[in-house]
Amino acid sequence: MNKISFAERTKKLIELSNKNYLRAFSHFKWPESLNEKEFWFSPDALSIAGSAIEQEMTIEQKIRLSKWECINSFSLNNNGERELIQEVSRVMNELPIGETKEYLYHLIDEENQHMWYFNKFCKKYAGKIYIDKNLQFKQEKISKELDHFLVFSRILIFEEIGHYYNIMNSNDDRVHSFVREINKAHYNEEARHITYGRKLLEPLAELALTSKTEIKKATNELNKSIILNIRSLYNPAMYRDAGLGNPMQIRSLLLEDESRKNIHENTILQGVKKVFMKLDLSLNWSV
Repeated sequence: MNKISFAERTKKLIELSNKNYLRAFSHFKWPESLNEKEFWFSPDALSIAGSAIEQEMTIEQKIRLSKWECINSFSLNNNGERELIQEVSRVMNELPIGETKEYLYHLIDEENQHMWYFNKFCKKYAGKIYIDKNLQFKQEKISKELDHFLVFSRILIFEEIGHYYNIMNSNDDRVHSFVREINKAHYNEEARHITYGRKLLEPLAELALTSKTEIKKATNELNKSIILNIRSLYNPAMYRDAGLGNPMQIRSLLLEDESRKNIHENTILQGVKKVFMKLDLSLNWSV
């Protein structure tokens, strides 16, 4: 690991955060309402995309579902970024990474603003935010070094998956312009977070993954994290709110759909796989 390279990269990221600082609290011009006859989520990114269920749905049903997929996505961001801030704040003073730690203050500041605008969007345009009902798997007793590695690995998994949806929704002209604007703003800052996170994992991995036992523990925990993140994309509440019958059955069918599994493996999780392959971790998850 070239620590000078990490330090230089971090310095550049700090400069970019300062130069491109977006004060979300005053930046966005919030419409009174959003047209519900437009897509709020790219049809190519919907949880039904490519599945047998998609073939049975009308365009009107897809547009209605897109609203609630947007609300689910923004709710996941709100909930995940709250946990991210808590976890980074818990461990940041213990991290043996010298001055590169400074970037974490920028990350927390930006994530706090993200949490605010995702929460506001959901409440203003849907009247609610979906609560995170995922059950956290029990974690084995681990070392401080492995704890640090897992904190930032989980954050990176969450951010890499979210990045896919930011790209899909900000670049699709069929999506409502304000939703595209939110996704674009989030994309710009998350791109810096991901760049930092990928580099940060290298020194943390060197300290944490020191034996086959530690590698096995890390692999188990990361597989669990990926499963939780993927399954959260198929929230039965959004199918119910979109007026689709048997939401639990829809969820089960989609999670078992081979086309969806292929999208998970080769599209949504593509960035995640590259990160951990570079660290010589072979993950093997099944949702």
